[in-house]
Order: sequence, then structure tokens, then C-alpha cells
Amino acid sequence: MIPISICIIMKNEEKHIENCLQALTAHGFGPDGAYGEIVLVDTGSTDQSMEIAGKYLPTIHHFEWINDFSAAKNYAASCAKNDWIISIDADEYMQSFDINAVQEFMLHHEDQVGSLHFIITSEENQITTRSNFRLERMYHRKHYHFTAPIHEQLTPVDNRHPYGSSPLPVSIFHNGYAEDPETLSKKAARNNEILFRELEREPDNPYLYFQIAQSYMLCRDMEAAYEWFGKGLSYDIDPKMEYAQMMVIGYGECMLATKREQEALSLLSVYDDFCDTPEFIFLIGQIYMNNDMYLKAYAEFLKCLSMKPNRTEGVTSFFAYHNIAVINEALGNRDIAIEFYKKAGDYPRSKERLKELLSH
Repeated sequence: MIPISICIIMKNEEKHIENCLQALTAHGFGPDGAYGEIVLVDTGSTDQSMEIAGKYLPTIHHFEWINDFSAAKNYAASCAKNDWIISIDADEYMQSFDINAVQEFMLHHEDQVGSLHFIITSEENQITTRSNFRLERMYHRKHYHFTAPIHEQLTPVDNRHPYGSSPLPVSIFHNGYAEDPETLSKKAARNNEILFRELEREPDNPYLYFQIAQSYMLCRDMEAAYEWFGKGLSYDIDPKMEYAQMMVIGYGECMLATKREQEALSLLSVYDDFCDTPEFIFLIGQIYMNNDMYLKAYAEFLKCLSMKPNRTEGVTSFFAYHNIAVINEALGNRDIAIEFYKKAGDYPRSKERLKELLSH
């Protein structure tokens, strides 16, 4: 069996590090793990993170924080005993790990990176949204390393491009966005400090504008996020890039959140570029709803129901059913609205509204 090193960097993660290490231990990693070791690097914790981690690991490495996530992650990889690395964060918990599939990947695809399935939750107005992403986090350290000081990416050591990537049956739950507003604001400020420094070096990099906007969205500063999404979209970006899709969708969400409903209709001009993305179609439906164009909104939500799930759970099911029910209520179709609220299942807003309708 080819051994694996799980590499983690942390700073002040007392809320999460025990859950992280418990999950890894349960899946066969750690000092007595069948599948490999855990390499933990602390970058300056001042809380109880070190004491908690010490219950699971005999050794914790240290790296002086220099505002560079790639530098810290590459240092962690250099401390590993094994060449195959899986990089996760301290606020991420392994949920499933298919050792046979991973071993097959390592045996035959040393020159590729492995993408893991990440589950990310966020909460707003007591409604939890669950999103699914694939992120490239498994690699052979002789062939790949991390680059970029923040939102780091795996890059071939020999700078070849493009390179191969394979999806692996490994699931990780990311808990970093399920935090209180103060913690999220601090995280956003830390991220933007690094991003603004990078923007001075690369003022025409739209990806940096996108990430700055994402940071503002993280702390719910939708006005600032709207401004930075707009700046990023002023550049010519390939609509097939995932971050381009996310930027357009984020821009539209910010328009709606800042009462720019009519301006949001301008996104119809890029409909053909993003019509295969259910989150974009759902956004267009919301834009139509906010402009009282109910029949057009109805059509977009119906289209969502015919599409395969993508990043955000509910967009092709209960979110769309709920909005169709809302539209039917607005049009005076009470009985039809009730049926669609029922189709939304356990979605809290639908259950609440259904209860109100059935009580009268």
C-alpha cells in the first residue's frame, strides 16, 4: 500500500481542530493509522489549538506566518514522510474515503492531481444553504506544489500546462463559513489584505477582483461586493471558466440585495453564455420575480427543475419549487401554490408558508 500524508496548516482553530483530527483518525490516518500520517503545521496559534492537537499528534511543526498560504502549505508538504499529499484545512472534516480508488489513482496517475468532493454550508436568515465543489487537493510533491499567496492552486513544478486532474471518491465537509459575523469579518479582512497586495502586482487580473468581491460577500457587505464584481466583469473573461460563472451569479445576487432589480435585467445579455448553469437560470428567475415579471420567472424555475444538480443543493429542486409556489400565490392560484410548497419537502420557508395556508 502506498502511504499518504495528510497535511494541515492551522492558526487559532480551537473550534475545529479536534473534529478535524477525530475524523481523520476514524478514516485511518494518524500516528497509528493504516493509510498514513497527519502532518500539522501551526502558524502562530494563541488559543488552545496546540493543546487540543497534542492529544492526537506527538509532533506539531511550526511555520512563521508570512501572509502566504502557499508557503505554509508547501512547508507542511516538506515535513511529510510520504510523497503523496492530501492538503486539507483545520476547519475541514473528512466524511468518506475510498482507499481502493485512491490507491488505484496513485499507482497509475502519478503525474496528475486528484480533486476531492467538498461540501460547504452557509447560513443566512436561519436558512442553511449547502453547496458542492470539487477542489484539487491530492498530489505527488515531486510533481506539484502550491502557488499564489491566497486561494492557492496546485501548479506543476516544471510549469507544464495544462495538466491532468482526476475526481476521487473522497468527501470533505468544510465548516469555515458556518461562523459568527465577527469571525467571518475577520477572515474577510485577512483575505483582502493579501488580495489587495496581489492586486498591486497584477492590477489587470480579474480573478483577484472576483476573490475580493467574494470576501466582501462573506461578511455580507453586498455594496462593496457589487462594486468589485463589476470591476472584474469589465475584463474579457472566458465564460466557460467556473469563476466567471460564479462572478456573474454573485454580481446578480448583489444587485438584488442592493435593490438594483432593474439593473439586474442587464444580465439577460449573457444568458446564452451561462444557460447551461442551473444557478444562473435560478438567478434569472429571481431577477424576473423581483421585477414582477412572474410568468417569465415561472419559466426559468421550471427550467431549473429539468436540469441536473450542480453546485448549490436545492436550485434544481426545493428552491425552485418554493419560488414557483410563491409565484402561484401572487397570481391567485392558491391550490397550485399549496401543491408546489408540498413538493419543496422539508425546506423551512415552504413548510412555514404551507402551514399558514392550510390553517385558513
